Amino acid sequence: METILIIACVGAVNAICFFLGAKVGQTVNKGEPLRMPDIDPMKAVRERGEKKEANRQQERLDTILRNIDKYDGTERGQEDVPRR
Repeated sequence: METILIIACVGAVNAICFFLGAKVGQTVNKGEPLRMPDIDPMKAVRERGEKKEANRQQERLDTILRNIDKYDGTERGQEDVPRR
C-alpha cells in the first residue's frame, strides 16, 4: 500500500514540475523576463502580527458594543472586556 502511495505522489510531483517547466518555457519563448517571487519572511511575520492585533481590537470593540446593548442598569449579562 505504501508503495502505491509513493508512486502516486512521485507521479503528481512529476506532473506539477512538467507544467511549471512548460509555463517557464512559454514565458521565455515570448521574450518576457522571468520574475522570482519576492519572499520576505519578516514581512509575513509583521503582517500576521498586525492582523492578530486588529482582530483582538475588533473583538474588544464587539464585546463593548454587546455590553452596551445588554445593559439594563445592573451588571447581569455583561461580558468581560479583553485587555489589550
